[in-house]
Amino acid sequence: MSRFDEIVNRNTPEDIKYKKIEGIDDLLPMWVADMDFRSPDEVIEALVEQAKRGVFGYPEADESYDKALTGWFKRRYGWDVDPKTVLKMPGVVLGISDAICALTKENDSILIFEPLYGPIGRAVKGNGRNLVVSDLVRKGSRFEIDFDDFENKVRENNVKMLIFCNPHNPVGRVWTKEELTKVGEICLKYHMVIVCDEIHADFVYSGHKHIPFASLSEEIKKITVSCTSATKSFNIAGIQAANIIIADDTMRRAVDRYALTTGAYGLNIMGLVATRAAYTYGDKWMDELNVYLEGNIALVKSRLAGTKLKVTDTEGTYLVWIDASEMGVEDPYKFFLDRAHIKFSDGLFFSKKAGQFIRMNAACPRSIVNEALDRMLKLPEIR
Repeated sequence: MSRFDEIVNRNTPEDIKYKKIEGIDDLLPMWVADMDFRSPDEVIEALVEQAKRGVFGYPEADESYDKALTGWFKRRYGWDVDPKTVLKMPGVVLGISDAICALTKENDSILIFEPLYGPIGRAVKGNGRNLVVSDLVRKGSRFEIDFDDFENKVRENNVKMLIFCNPHNPVGRVWTKEELTKVGEICLKYHMVIVCDEIHADFVYSGHKHIPFASLSEEIKKITVSCTSATKSFNIAGIQAANIIIADDTMRRAVDRYALTTGAYGLNIMGLVATRAAYTYGDKWMDELNVYLEGNIALVKSRLAGTKLKVTDTEGTYLVWIDASEMGVEDPYKFFLDRAHIKFSDGLFFSKKAGQFIRMNAACPRSIVNEALDRMLKLPEIR
């Protein structure tokens, strides 16, 4: 049996994903972006060993942590990262928020491409900045950037910062070098900062390659804040740990100074230990996981082919973006929850225009994916 076929009992009061819904005893939770797989043994063992010491004092990342981190980036993406350019933080969204506050001013315009993971837009508006949206456009079964709309909105709104997602959550794009370069050139032309969320970087499937934004050129590296983390990749999101990479000294110092004023900076001891173990020993596990996930995603697409549910190509992430508009139901999220007892992510979480979309988390044992598809295919509305 594949290690990823194991059904792990997550029935605990603290588990957000599996929180009970009154009146539903057979809920399939396929919404929030964490996986139903056990973390690699080496990560679990490192955490257990730390816990056995019984002391959980203030930690500081040392050379072994830096070596694990930079080694992973080099092996997986061919990206050379100087450890001195890395800020350690409790989370990627926190790093994005700190960059917003440190590198822009109140009422400055910041652009995002929607649909997009909801907390990013909230971070822009919540910090008193003007949110500018350029909608991704669907071409066939994939989404692309409307570069004319992007540049026009940058120019018209005097945009100071782009917050970019690579690979993209929720539409599953792994942006090509040509696309990234074009985005970067527009940002350079208009003197914009790029804040790039690369938390899903390790989930990339056949025929695609993750290219860190900051690796494109020296010019682009100097304007880029790269937000990275091992938490999605190794299913340790609850441990909260991120690495924010900023090559430019002035930008990095500004973000670091702002983080210090909030009191939310650095790594907790378990986040440090888990990240170091994951990046040191996790290559084989990650490779096997990607093969398994690609199989799950292919299964979703093949079994829903010919139905009224239009599945977006998933080039990266373990999230499947599905257009349910042909079903003719008012609220697809509520429809599947009520009729099939499946909890997906509501498209409205990603864009006010995405109420007819749902996002499926396919990072679970294949038997669960098949069970969800069985329930969906029994519904006459999708035929």
